[in-house]
Amino acid sequence: MATILACHGFTGEGADFEPLRAVLPPGHALLAPDFPGHGSRCRQRTPSDYSLAAHLAILDESARNAAEPVTLLGYSMGGRIALHWALANPGKFHQLILVGASPGLPTEAERAERAYADDSVAKYLRTQGLPAFYKYWHNQPFFKTLLALPAARLEPILSRRHQNDPEGLALSLEHVGTGRLSSLWERLRELTGPVDLVTGEHDPKFTEIARRMGERMPKARLSVIEGCGHAIHLERPDDLVQVLR
Repeated sequence: MATILACHGFTGEGADFEPLRAVLPPGHALLAPDFPGHGSRCRQRTPSDYSLAAHLAILDESARNAAEPVTLLGYSMGGRIALHWALANPGKFHQLILVGASPGLPTEAERAERAYADDSVAKYLRTQGLPAFYKYWHNQPFFKTLLALPAARLEPILSRRHQNDPEGLALSLEHVGTGRLSSLWERLRELTGPVDLVTGEHDPKFTEIARRMGERMPKARLSVIEGCGHAIHLERPDDLVQVLR
């Protein structure tokens, strides 16, 4: 049986991929672990639990339970984690799907600036709490189409997010935020197998990043989903499943 190993984004959890599971073709299984600071791991407090190595170990454990090689799928923050795992485990996946993801910031100055911004968001989480944070976070334009989903689909997503813990999300930002992880731009050429870069029509920033990424990988293809924003796995899982090879 083919197995998809799915990596959720910041504020999400493995359950975010249930809409995708529901439309998978026969013969496909899906593994979607929670990362530190999210879902079942939202109240972890040991700083070492939030290291990149700890995230990769979670994927290692999941992959051991799969029929390898897996299809590796990563969304946003989960895409960054998936890229690091893919480069460390080139023989353990046969397709990489990156949804609204980036290989990081190329310069030390950009990473320092982003780390400072992430630290500010972490402080806001700790001092203002989840309701105020989500009001700010969901105000980003690329979430507009997500928030326009019918209530029956949107309410479970928002309910799960409000079960998170502010401290867990803050620790996640401080350890695996974009400004904390090394740039992988110069290593993209090592990904010689099939790579699918998926973005939404209403997510121009990540569509341009995906285009630039694709120029560095020999077997990459870009899919831009019409009428969609950043969270394609939640908005249009039926379109996302079409990129499976």
